[in-house]
Amino acid sequence: MAASDIEAAISPERVTMRKRTTTVSLAALATLVLTGCSSTTTVHPTPIPRAESTVQAVDVDHLPELNAPATCSGYVALTFDDGPTQVTKDLLDILGHYDVPAAFFNLGLQEKKMPELVERQIREGHQVGNHTMTHPELLTIPLDEALDDIDAATVVHRDLVDHSYTLFRPPYGGTNQEIRKGAEERNMTEVLWTVDSKDYEAASAEQVIEQSQGMTDGGILLMHDGKPPTVEALPQIIRSYYDQGLCFGQVTTVDEELPSNMGTTHRARATEQEAKP
Repeated sequence: MAASDIEAAISPERVTMRKRTTTVSLAALATLVLTGCSSTTTVHPTPIPRAESTVQAVDVDHLPELNAPATCSGYVALTFDDGPTQVTKDLLDILGHYDVPAAFFNLGLQEKKMPELVERQIREGHQVGNHTMTHPELLTIPLDEALDDIDAATVVHRDLVDHSYTLFRPPYGGTNQEIRKGAEERNMTEVLWTVDSKDYEAASAEQVIEQSQGMTDGGILLMHDGKPPTVEALPQIIRSYYDQGLCFGQVTTVDEELPSNMGTTHRARATEQEAKP
């Protein structure tokens, strides 16, 4: 990735300030590609291997028939990191077929490559959040560089759809009070998760389905855009929560601190989706 790719996403008046951070951001991206984002902490979702993420197009006419609960006993949220990718269309086709909402936490670089998919995510009523520009481990770089990477993604998104993000998810869930405060100062709620599908390491759709269980009312499921097993597993994940009387909703900011799968807290939970305009 050339340095100009990042600078092109930033407004001209900020290019000078960003030049001193580009080298570090590029180094972080290089590490991402070469190492597969390995780390020593407990929970580490891994960005998708772009070149290998291809699946046969979903045939919605042959998806299983699913029945939403007549009355919802609660709401859970589906979330997808690292997109958009070449399989985002498949995820959107499945979600649209079942009229299920989701939240997509996109990378700025990917939004630049596939703007039409960002527009479709929003047009079809899904939430779209900031997952940074280049997917660095935010806790391993200086705070100002971390915030610069977050800001770069916001600029790309605003230029594409003429409004800013309201949700933010740190790569790997790596955050601290300073990063969280920075997101809040940018009018974004930091969103972690309550269940990790671990689809980044799953060898089959069955594994993704099994590892996606356990949400209760308000729960948030972490998945990844661009993972073929996730695409295959998605209808059965939807079925499993319907069978428990749970419906799918949106990610909402709340006043209280709620536990996450990361061992930290956040102020986000799933609630009923607002009526579409």
